[in-house]
Amino acid sequence: MAFFIGNSFCRLCQMNEEDLKNELIFCSNGLRTKGLLPPIKSIHSTRLPNSKRIWTPIPLRDDLIKEMKTNYDVNYFDLDNLESNNINKSINEQCSIHELRLHSELYKLRPDVNAICHTNSPFTISSFKNGTLENVHGEAKLILGDIPVVRLNEDLFNYHKSEKFWEEMIKLVSRSCIGEPLRPIRIIILIQHGVISLGACLHEARAFVEILEEWARFNVYAKIIARGDQIRTLTLEQLRSLGGRYARSIKFSGRCSL
Repeated sequence: MAFFIGNSFCRLCQMNEEDLKNELIFCSNGLRTKGLLPPIKSIHSTRLPNSKRIWTPIPLRDDLIKEMKTNYDVNYFDLDNLESNNINKSINEQCSIHELRLHSELYKLRPDVNAICHTNSPFTISSFKNGTLENVHGEAKLILGDIPVVRLNEDLFNYHKSEKFWEEMIKLVSRSCIGEPLRPIRIIILIQHGVISLGACLHEARAFVEILEEWARFNVYAKIIARGDQIRTLTLEQLRSLGGRYARSIKFSGRCSL
């Protein structure tokens, strides 16, 4: 099975683990500043290409935040060893073993993915409560492609810590992360639970989350402006035209083709 995401190598976060850890803290602080925090007991994670060592940010205590001038430290877990007694205590306090299982399963199913951002994106989640995102943001639609929407069992959701809830969630998300060849899944939306972004590097995963949230804001603003009327959306022909211009700008280094 073939996968392809635009960014094949990132010099900022894939040269060595020290750079990776620094960028993980930087990106986590950036998402926090924008209000894109992980849901309760959920995490962001990243790795070097083909590595089984998965790094995740650890929230610091308030006194350490002032001293270190950052909200996070970093730690890691092993992709193939998720026994609870082998997981660092600080990671265990931050997230559940089930969340680690979810990330591990996604990395195994998608070898092209080296970063996962799991956020509680307010505009996206509120927009998807009663429907879907209309095509009001052409660039976001073209970049993100197909977006699976996973609806979890509401009865199980009310018992968030139950084993059945996590078993169903891991099964549905794992099934949703596999797209068609040359049409990789970049974003998965979990109704009432959050957004999972899959990137070839940490910056790509973060970008996908932020692009989706911007699309959701466009959607909300479009409905406000419409004042109850049907909002204007981009047609398939308009999206194809926009996509063609993107392809030409990449091929000709930003110059229009003749």
